[in-house]
Amino acid sequence: MKIKRLMRGVTVSSALVGAVVFAASPAYAADLSISLPSGRGSMYYTDNGDVFTTCDNKADGHGVTGQLYQWAYSGAARQTIRSWEDGGDEGCSVHPYDVGFGSMYQMHLCWNGGGCVDSRVFQE
Repeated sequence: MKIKRLMRGVTVSSALVGAVVFAASPAYAADLSISLPSGRGSMYYTDNGDVFTTCDNKADGHGVTGQLYQWAYSGAARQTIRSWEDGGDEGCSVHPYDVGFGSMYQMHLCWNGGGCVDSRVFQE
């Protein structure tokens, strides 16, 4: 009887510890993408090689602008550290940029005809 109670307590404790560790984990970088509504544009981050790709998906005369933000350690402010444009024709432009360990980043993509989207905050 005591062994069953002890085992139940160990199982519950292990599950709680696992849940806390999982919930406290930061969003580490992996390949990431964001897209504008109506398929107007997209932006990709490839973790292997730290490459950002900005794509204007429609030849509508309006390009797209992709930005990379770095968040302050306090989390209260973000600063643009890179900005890339892809013109009013269909296609993509590729930009290598080494994101550093420990900093928090976010991608921001705007259609130059109006409207923007943000990625989740990530770190290397």
